[in-house]
Amino acid sequence: MISMKEQCICCCEEHTDMAFDDFLLDSETWPELNKAQNSCSCSYCSREAVYCLEKSVKRE
Repeated sequence: MISMKEQCICCCEEHTDMAFDDFLLDSETWPELNKAQNSCSCSYCSREAVYCLEKSVKRE
C-alpha cells in the first residue's frame, strides 16, 4: 500500500484501480483525479504515470 504522506499518488492505466483503493483506505476521502504532468512515474511500477490522485481542495 502506498502512503499518502506524498500528498498524491501517480499511476499508470494498469494501476488506477489499485491507486484509488489505496487512496481511499489511507485518506478516507474521495480523490481528485488529474492528468499526470512533468513526466512522473507510476507509484507502483516504473512506467510513465497517466493520472495523479490528490486530496480535493475545498473551494468556497
